[in-house]
Amino acid sequence: MEHIDFPGDFPSFETMMSVLKKVFEKSWKVDLDIEDINLWLGNFTGTFFDTEDERRLALWMLCNFTYYNDAEINHLCSVLFKKFIHTLMTDYGLKSSEEVEARINTLKFTSIGRPSESGGLILYHFRQEARLSTDCFIFPTSIAATESDIIVCIDDVMMSGGTAQRFFYQNQEDFAEKKIYYLALLSSNEALSKLQELNIKVIPCAVIDERNRAFSEESLCFFKYPALKETAKIMVEGYGKKIEPKKALGHMDGQYCFGFSYNIPNNSLPIFWSSSNGWNPIFCRKEKYQNAKQAKREYGFFI
Repeated sequence: MEHIDFPGDFPSFETMMSVLKKVFEKSWKVDLDIEDINLWLGNFTGTFFDTEDERRLALWMLCNFTYYNDAEINHLCSVLFKKFIHTLMTDYGLKSSEEVEARINTLKFTSIGRPSESGGLILYHFRQEARLSTDCFIFPTSIAATESDIIVCIDDVMMSGGTAQRFFYQNQEDFAEKKIYYLALLSSNEALSKLQELNIKVIPCAVIDERNRAFSEESLCFFKYPALKETAKIMVEGYGKKIEPKKALGHMDGQYCFGFSYNIPNNSLPIFWSSSNGWNPIFCRKEKYQNAKQAKREYGFFI
């Protein structure tokens, strides 16, 4: 099998394993260990390149994965709230903390989609970090009934913007004559543009761009080793087609390498999260089921 031509300064297998062990314990604070890595590396069986070379390259991909633990999610929510307050003060000419507090008491925070989805989970973290009363929060189904003229929607990740766009189109009557702010932990420029066209003010904690896509021309993952990018894509996409044929590089060709403590977005590379066709993921993705029948097809019982 063909060997991969690694640059002379490319990290050794042992070095990356040592780094990841420390990252798991000190940074990600996740319940993973070397045995979990080895189980995941066992997926790479030399289908495209030499087996040991594939596993070394896979380790590099894992070293470039960004994992947001609970503490980091709280931090993102804190930063997001501060950015929102700054925007609110600018938009309404607020000068004092008393004016800000008075304005906050007139608006309502909500998520998009169903209460059981990730937006609702982020609301919990956001409320704690912002130290807001539970009275400030409503279900999406209560938007039409609220007297507040300002609605603040909160989400975790907004990649294509399609989900948010559909939500606002389907509920446009509920939002009539209301000013809408959309707060997201992470957002793409594409999603920002789509919502701004709907006259929705978007405030992201951080913007994801081409640099965050593993195999783009601007990829940070292969900034130091550009010669390995195409080789890695062949391997990752090849295995991706075996386990997730319709999204071999992630939903809508996402190519992302990030995830949260509560779940991994399907825009990220499937080699990290898929459990299809006998694949052992390093992170387990919890799929979203629309009804009990879907769950039964997957697990063989109703939930």
